[in-house]
Amino acid sequence: MRFRAGLLLVLSAAAGCGGTDARPTPASRTAPPGDGRRVRVPERDTTPPLAVLRLEPGGGAPAVEHRSPVAARRAPAVPLAAPEVRATALIRDADGGTGRIRLTVQWEARCGGPPRVGTVNLPPSQIVRIRLAPGVPAPVERRRTGRVRLPRGCRVTGEVFADATNASGLESSSDPVRFTYRGRRGERMR
Repeated sequence: MRFRAGLLLVLSAAAGCGGTDARPTPASRTAPPGDGRRVRVPERDTTPPLAVLRLEPGGGAPAVEHRSPVAARRAPAVPLAAPEVRATALIRDADGGTGRIRLTVQWEARCGGPPRVGTVNLPPSQIVRIRLAPGVPAPVERRRTGRVRLPRGCRVTGEVFADATNASGLESSSDPVRFTYRGRRGERMR
């Protein structure tokens, strides 16, 4: 029993390790499981988790939500009201429990010179296999909300998606939400 609890602690600590090539704003956080429910991790799980991405474009526009699996046809890009991406990634797995949810924002900015590209992973990228020991209680749902600032005064295109890993190591990604922002010179962040 102590071994399983120790393994869970090691995996939990490893889930927060790694590096990133961009810095998120302080609004990035991981919320506790949505409904407080937990499930014991089964010996074997063959069903991937549900991954959901919700983008808040701002300016009074309604939120856009995409979920797994990835659609065959791409949806049109969502115009952002400000040079920032505000999104929530969610994982749900009622029969096997959840391991990790990651919010990823990829973008390309054109500011008059060569294009600039960026990627933000919340939590940062890591080399670790997410897998909880059978019998350990795991949350049914996890969320990660982030706010990623984009270059001001630039034309920016990109996409944001949720990358989910359940307690047994099975993965799923939401359908990406593509976005655009047409920057104005001299604009300021609120």
